[in-house]
Amino acid sequence: MKEFYYDAKDRMNLVRRMHEKMSPGKVDDITWNDLELDQVFLEVNHGECFLGEQYLYHMLHCSDVNIPEDLIEEFEEESKLKTSIKDRLKKIGKMTESYYLYELLKDSDMLLIDNGWLINLLQITLVILGIMAIVTQSPFLIAALVGNGLINLTIYLFVKRKYEIFINTMMSFKEIYDIAGRLIKNDSLKKYISDEERRAYKNLKNLSRMMVGVISRKRASFTGDAITMLVEYIYAVLLYDIAIYNIVMKGIYKKEKDVLLLLTMIGRIDCAMNIAEYRGRIDKWCTPEFSDSQLKMEGLVHPLIEKPVENDFSIDNKVIITGPNAAGKSTFIKALAICAILAQSINTVTATKFILPKMTVMTCMALRDDVISHESYYYREANYIKRILEEVSESKEKLFIVIDEILKGTNTTERVAASKAILNYLEEKDVYVIIATHDMELTSQRGYVNFHFDSQILENEIVFDYKIHEGVSSSKNAIALLEYLQYPKEIITNARSYLNENRRSI
Repeated sequence: MKEFYYDAKDRMNLVRRMHEKMSPGKVDDITWNDLELDQVFLEVNHGECFLGEQYLYHMLHCSDVNIPEDLIEEFEEESKLKTSIKDRLKKIGKMTESYYLYELLKDSDMLLIDNGWLINLLQITLVILGIMAIVTQSPFLIAALVGNGLINLTIYLFVKRKYEIFINTMMSFKEIYDIAGRLIKNDSLKKYISDEERRAYKNLKNLSRMMVGVISRKRASFTGDAITMLVEYIYAVLLYDIAIYNIVMKGIYKKEKDVLLLLTMIGRIDCAMNIAEYRGRIDKWCTPEFSDSQLKMEGLVHPLIEKPVENDFSIDNKVIITGPNAAGKSTFIKALAICAILAQSINTVTATKFILPKMTVMTCMALRDDVISHESYYYREANYIKRILEEVSESKEKLFIVIDEILKGTNTTERVAASKAILNYLEEKDVYVIIATHDMELTSQRGYVNFHFDSQILENEIVFDYKIHEGVSSSKNAIALLEYLQYPKEIITNARSYLNENRRSI
């Protein structure tokens, strides 16, 4: 497997924040983890800004989002357009606070400062006391003015500490708004930007203007200049920036749809560039073809393996794959499931040809006991398969079901019996099914086509071709593998003896 050393790996919790607030998409968490799609995301992702990262992460869940192929092609060659867009998106960047922007958008009404009316009242009293103190020179009014100012400063410091991450996030929206304007005015991108997105940009103009002063003071404060610090404290006493924050948050709440349109527009453009660059980094890729019923591929490889073996494969409905340990069954079915997801999300597949229907991919693979919840392997596996069966009965969309070593968490007799019952149930449904198993008893299932992976033992060495073949596997290499790993000879001899005894007793 490939390793990923760039810093996106360390901020995955930030990247996924937007997706967690959006519709879940077609790929559920179990399938995502089974297929190591975080790693696939890291392989594809080299976007210039946080919006592109978050948009790509959401896209890979096969939600109802897509990027026009001709937009991706705009960025496949180095050009002035590509350089210009990259430079602009880098200005948005990947600041930690920025990843909370979608959250801020969805929860803007909840992030209003408590008792906002009090902020306005304190501002009014400060102005009134200031005017009266200047006119009357009354010590009492001057003391009241100072007291009012200290209260305001205390509130400012409290609010700043409590809401600072959201204030900073709000400020990142100003940069996004400005960049959005430049993208909208770019002649080469005009046809990829909708009229609705143009209207959204105009609708947010006043909100953008309100933030100018706050942002310029924030940037100036980084210099540590004494005059700048004094100006900041004056505005703090006036509660100006806090009031602006509340006004902007109310505006964002009222114009949530417009803000979301701009975020999506920039995320889509960055993502298109991301996909184009991914295509340029990999040796093999194709755009998929969509069919009502056909599932066929040529030169299929796993996108995370550095020196993968190509496979051609075609199925009409349901398949059982057998074969010895380490022959490539799991890698192949993972590659197939991952590519079915990549086809429907980023329109890019690691194959020379890939034809498929639109479908939801569901898997049951990477299982282990959960010591925290006290769930056994078998209990979790049974639950994971149950979720698939429930989806089969409820889904209106085509399903692609991939199960590796079905029900291996229990004894052989019950496993085979339960597995046959599940396969019989699925055989009657209009779904694609691929089951990888060591249980040869399942290979006679009605309605299922048999394929296998193979191995050979040559001069005390196990050789795999990692190719899928038609028919049922005849290879058994479990004991040979122990021998190859130089287990004690006594263990190998006894294992073969016990195997022969079992054969005679059948």
